[in-house]
Amino acid sequence: MTLSATSAQAPAPDLTTRVTILLLAALTIMSGATIAPALPAMQAHFAGTPDAALLVKLSLTILGLVIAITAPISGVLVDRFGRRPVLLGALLLYAVGGASGLFAPTLATILVGRVVLGLAVGATMTATGALVNDLFHGADRGRFLSQQAAFTSFGGAVLLPLGGALAAVSWRAPFGIYLISLLLIPLVLRLPRGVPAGHAHGQAAGAPRWPVIAVIYGLALAYMAAFYLMPTQGPFVLSGLGAAPSMAGLLLGTFTLVGAVTSLTYSRFVGRFDPRRAAALGMALLGGGWVVVSQAPTLPAALVGLVLAGLGGGLVFPNLYTWLADFTPPAWRGRITAGMSSAVFLGQFLSPLVFAAPAGHEARGFLWGAVFAVVLAVVLALSTFAGRARR
Repeated sequence: MTLSATSAQAPAPDLTTRVTILLLAALTIMSGATIAPALPAMQAHFAGTPDAALLVKLSLTILGLVIAITAPISGVLVDRFGRRPVLLGALLLYAVGGASGLFAPTLATILVGRVVLGLAVGATMTATGALVNDLFHGADRGRFLSQQAAFTSFGGAVLLPLGGALAAVSWRAPFGIYLISLLLIPLVLRLPRGVPAGHAHGQAAGAPRWPVIAVIYGLALAYMAAFYLMPTQGPFVLSGLGAAPSMAGLLLGTFTLVGAVTSLTYSRFVGRFDPRRAAALGMALLGGGWVVVSQAPTLPAALVGLVLAGLGGGLVFPNLYTWLADFTPPAWRGRITAGMSSAVFLGQFLSPLVFAAPAGHEARGFLWGAVFAVVLAVVLALSTFAGRARR
């Protein structure tokens, strides 16, 4: 099967293709979530290393910087050579870079492995996003993107507890999960080959609408900076409240599970709401959840905050990706999707820097993130009302 200028009239993707895309999308959250519960134990292991507290957090978020820098290159490769070749190379890099933590002797070598993993994640995310825009159109695209967001969150709900259970055995053990990417190679070999010709679909015709696309990129970056408090600071807050690594993984998995349910629910209402309004609601819920987490005196109280934040997270991402797809011409799919990847993962990288808090006081980072999210929600809501007034 090949992609061509007639892809708009092609039959809907078969079940194998849909499942393959969903599994590839799950690799994104897996890249960070898998080792999140192991961060406190990793920090204790490297306590003698200068700046260990910051470097351990960066082992999670350095992926964001790598992806932000290299995703545009992946976008060019995806548009030039096709989705499948890029995906095959990325899956191999994913296994090598991700699993290197099983043996890396120092924090520096762990960071090198995370850089390689970042290269792989950026390419995977870009090629997968382009494939979704190739194979789905209109309301079907919005529904699939919501299902993809839900599946990714379900993956996190499984991987976080699994990572916590493995971290209870050894902080290195969760790195072995990255080898699962090798199992996807046979599925990727069945994906469509080639690059779609530069044809147009409705609003996606013509040149990209860069002002709108830039706004979407900015929202994605801001949202991810606030959202990523969960894997970078969350394990430390929960540990301070008495949670063992396995319990921390279970609680963080609940956060992503709630997001999955919200995304599935949202898929039934795609196209019925102004995207700014949906983003505003999601950011407000995220901010409210982080307020609760920042003030939580017990683990059950923190769980309430995680549930609230999960409700918001499940709304924001599918909404932003659907919004972006409406302004993406076919010939630009790889590059514009790459720009979104850069924005998302730059937000991840900036999260522990923008919302930095002293060791032992990570709850302060959640409070600052809450204020940021609520302010952004208010700005989005006001822009929605202003747009209606002009009409």
